[in-house]
Amino acid sequence: MFDFTHIFIGIHTSLAIVGCFFNLFLIYLALFRTPRVIRSYTTLIINFAITDFFACFFDLFVEQRIIPAGTTLGYISSGICKHFGPRACYIGYSLMLHCLSHSLWSLLLSFSYRYYILFKPAPSRLFNAIIIFIIYQFSFFQFVSFLWAFDDPEEIREILHQKFPHYELSGVVTGTKNIINFSALFTILHMTVPITPVYICILILRRLIKKRLSVKGISVTKDTKNMHTQLLMALTYQAVIPGFYFFSVISYTIGQLGIYNHPALEYFTFSSVLFIPVFSPLASFVFVTPYRKFLIRLFYKIAQVEYIETSLSYIRGTSQVAAIG
Repeated sequence: MFDFTHIFIGIHTSLAIVGCFFNLFLIYLALFRTPRVIRSYTTLIINFAITDFFACFFDLFVEQRIIPAGTTLGYISSGICKHFGPRACYIGYSLMLHCLSHSLWSLLLSFSYRYYILFKPAPSRLFNAIIIFIIYQFSFFQFVSFLWAFDDPEEIREILHQKFPHYELSGVVTGTKNIINFSALFTILHMTVPITPVYICILILRRLIKKRLSVKGISVTKDTKNMHTQLLMALTYQAVIPGFYFFSVISYTIGQLGIYNHPALEYFTFSSVLFIPVFSPLASFVFVTPYRKFLIRLFYKIAQVEYIETSLSYIRGTSQVAAIG
């Protein structure tokens, strides 16, 4: 059988390093390059960037392959964690999962915020932080509970060897012997079930935002109309990002139901979902106007070309929306 290990390790390593860099740079922009007009929204950006940074970091740490084997779920870690043993790999994997789940809920919060500020004044940064903390409890509970699903690695290796004798189980093996228990089942359900309803809510919110922005009188100048158009582009881009969750869930489900098992499919589960924390910061780089201008100025400075900035006016009552777009 062709060994996919090195190919997927290369993919994980490359994407994870790029994702870490993107999100660290986004944290810098949010902390030091944010105008006062969007300080409230910055709280959400920082939450996204920190979550996605650690999602990439822990993916680099574990570089996980997931092997469904009936009621047993095995994991093979090929990342840095292999130098620290099975327990470290399992904890790193649990941390990565809880970052990915929190990222999904944070995306829904971001769309809710964008819809809210079309009708109400922007909430304070403290209020946003409290909401983020409340939402985070679901993912934190998942992380803690999943730690109890850790079973003896040698028993997992033996089960996988009996189920798939042709597999070469290189790397650190961990897993759960019986996923029909609360610790494992809650994590599996929390990582898979919310994706569809959350995605539906995101599409509904996008539709409502688009409808609101098309109301006559809300865009009073050409500049503001352009900004709203950019906002809709940002919403469209961000609405596409969760689609990678579906690829991950589908590849896992195919193996879990015993429809088809193959190393490439098992590696693909987390390789596909890694695109989310890598692509997510690009939305802020492109569609958050102050960040985009800073990046353009930085590019021109590096290229030693004079940059002429066009002025954009902020309209009272739409400045939050405009700056985000």
